[in-house]
Amino acid sequence: MSNASSILTETVLAGSPADRPWEGCINGVNYRVQRGVKVSIPLAVKEHIERTEREKNEAEKRALAYSALTAKL
Repeated sequence: MSNASSILTETVLAGSPADRPWEGCINGVNYRVQRGVKVSIPLAVKEHIERTEREKNEAEKRALAYSALTAKL
């Protein structure tokens, strides 16, 4: 039986190889994923990276919207 932690998938993270890699610790395993090049990583890690990047982008958009609203006060 396979699960998302054992299924490998290929992906390319946004950015260039000169950018800082994505780093994280999931279930006690440290990951450092280079940007701008094709890498094979567990599906669960890819999904986690996509989810956290999406959340970060949404938070940045909200912060800009809040800043624009407070500038009007």
